[in-house]
Amino acid sequence: MPRKISRKGLVKKLDKVFSIYIRTRHAKEGYVKCVTCGTRKHWKEVDAGHFCSRRFMSTRFHPQNVHTQCKKCNCFGAGENYLMGKYIDKTYGEGTADELITMSRQIKKFTDQDLKDLIEQYS
Repeated sequence: MPRKISRKGLVKKLDKVFSIYIRTRHAKEGYVKCVTCGTRKHWKEVDAGHFCSRRFMSTRFHPQNVHTQCKKCNCFGAGENYLMGKYIDKTYGEGTADELITMSRQIKKFTDQDLKDLIEQYS
């Protein structure tokens, strides 16, 4: 009988597969660009940087909210939120960053099945 994965375990697994999805979705020959400074690095050497913090579940796994960032911008530059917001508006249309901020403030409760479906979608 398969072991039931806890809710925390499902979120952790989804974090992992979503991060790989984000870091590889625009890779060319394994390399991606940091959306805030333009540095090119192998996808395994960059982060999946969140515009709206990961603590907001409603946007945590939203693909417009998360993009490739070098560790300098994501960790040491605190995500370079202003530059990330400009990139999001340029890529998805003016006002998208504001929409993501509004969406992030809404309460979103994922069921275990929602999490499993997202794991499947991003795997």
